[in-house]
Amino acid sequence: MATCYGGGHVQMLIPVLQELKAQGCRISVLGLTTATEPLRATGFEPIGFRHLLTSDDECARRHGIRLAEEMHADGKSVPLEETIAYLGLSYADLEERIGTENAKQLYRVQGRRAFLPLNPIRRLFDQLKPDALLTTNSPRAELASVKVAQERGIPAISMVSLFGLQIADIIADRVCIPFEATIPQLTARGVDPRTLVITGHPSFDCAADVLHQESVGIEWRIRKSIKNDTPLALYAMQPGIDDQSTLVEASLLQAIKQNPQLRIAVRKHPNHRDADAQKVIDQLGSAALNASDDSLGTVLHACDVLVTHHSTVGIKAALIGKQVAFFNLENDISVYGLPLHEYDWASFSTTVDAGARALASIKREPLELQQKRGSQIRQTWNCDGRSHYRIAETVLQSLNAPAKNDAA
Repeated sequence: MATCYGGGHVQMLIPVLQELKAQGCRISVLGLTTATEPLRATGFEPIGFRHLLTSDDECARRHGIRLAEEMHADGKSVPLEETIAYLGLSYADLEERIGTENAKQLYRVQGRRAFLPLNPIRRLFDQLKPDALLTTNSPRAELASVKVAQERGIPAISMVSLFGLQIADIIADRVCIPFEATIPQLTARGVDPRTLVITGHPSFDCAADVLHQESVGIEWRIRKSIKNDTPLALYAMQPGIDDQSTLVEASLLQAIKQNPQLRIAVRKHPNHRDADAQKVIDQLGSAALNASDDSLGTVLHACDVLVTHHSTVGIKAALIGKQVAFFNLENDISVYGLPLHEYDWASFSTTVDAGARALASIKREPLELQQKRGSQIRQTWNCDGRSHYRIAETVLQSLNAPAKNDAA
């Protein structure tokens, strides 16, 4: 059984699921939010929270309808029925765990980050009776899946999508990490180093697919009337992080004032509406343009710097040698941090002034310099096209390991 959200999480999971399927495993996937379409496109039939609803869940359904009215976006790939089920079952679980009033207050402050839908996931485990669990390191339903697997003595394998700074990584029986420098990040937080397996990262193996495509970036710049010597920042938006987004966007606005030559290409996340990207473009003015409908490889090659909070798009940019500018709040590095700046791969800013200075100073770089930087990073990240196989082998080894004592 696998559990994953959309975006970068499902993209790193799919190659592993395909390898496990090829080796004869029966695969069941809980595909959350925007994970459904990519899973179906690659031959899987994902389960959703709507499949967990029963006639006894009327209270959860009412919660779901209420919450969906506040946040469901028409035109997104997530059906309204799934949004209602996901929000409703998660909120009902929150109420059951901490009480009605506490749930109301916590949700008001944290929104969906307050969710840890243990009971819905227990219901799913009862239905599927999995032999092993594979997830990435996302919170909420993915973390709940790891906890339920732990309760029941089922081996759990977590794929670290970034640097292992989220709790879900800590409690899995096997933690698949992208490269050796991840180890200190995890062992410093008490992770048993014997659980760590250096596998590489499936999503980043695909960097090879966009290598040596500099010409498409040049053509894109010409179509958009961006001169060859004009610096271009690509802003990869992220949903549900209003404070961080405000920091990034204020820094971009200030950077434009400091360097009027700077152009900003804005790319929305799959969970965003078109209007969300347009709002940012309107705020930035004539320096900004929309890059949401162009292929990621094209706009990555066109840009000089990738700007984001913690998106894995930043890693893909680094893998082809682009400069990366990460933004974060001082008090949330342990939850959302992507500390590439510790490895001299990126700048890192926690204030508008620092962020604006970093962005305003961006200049066009020689292609040879970008290629050298990208080659070094790809080697460090074990980007040899075999990471999905190594992770699949880790899962298969866990199936053959001695059974753990049942904790449930």
